[in-house]
Amino acid sequence: MRLVAIDTSTPLGTIALFEGGALLLEREQRVSNAHGESLLLALDAMLAEVRWRPRDVARWAVGVGPGSFTGARIGLATAKGIVLATGAEMVAVHSLEAVAFGALAAPGELRVALLEAGKNELFVQVAGDAPTHLAKPDVRALLASLSAPLLLVGEGAKAVALDGLNARLVSTAPNDVPRASSIGFIALGRAACDPATLEPLYVRAPEITRPAGRTP
Repeated sequence: MRLVAIDTSTPLGTIALFEGGALLLEREQRVSNAHGESLLLALDAMLAEVRWRPRDVARWAVGVGPGSFTGARIGLATAKGIVLATGAEMVAVHSLEAVAFGALAAPGELRVALLEAGKNELFVQVAGDAPTHLAKPDVRALLASLSAPLLLVGEGAKAVALDGLNARLVSTAPNDVPRASSIGFIALGRAACDPATLEPLYVRAPEITRPAGRTP
């Protein structure tokens, strides 16, 4: 099976190609415009490099956030468009899953994934709990309240004061930000979803509100 994985939920956009369950090729590009101008060009170049056409890909895996609202929408919309045109399968993976992938906790350790959320906040996932967002001082308090030794994964962990915590930090690649290779490996063992109902995972509500006096 051929699989393409995409993540654009952070400034580091990544694309990975898999064949037969193995990682074939991965590319990354750091941008400042939420990937709208670069994603399709990078994807087209990678497919050309391995002589694939979009319809040769059986499954598309996409990172749905949390992270940049615009970036997550761009990646998801791109994957949705290709899937609807080719009839391929689609799989969604969230950012904190991807960051934690491959970071092995020692016996008794509790794995916590953390990503920058802006506004002095972090996106947080404790073990298999649902992702949430907390102010950085509140994250420190949450970690201090956990009784188990901690494995902190992701670039967001660098923003947490570790003094007094029974914790170790893993924040280097590929466990710094979501990467397409991690998303692809997760997607290889996950059931496909319905692209028509798939939405970005924002966790925190967008700040855009309806102008006063307007009705739906």
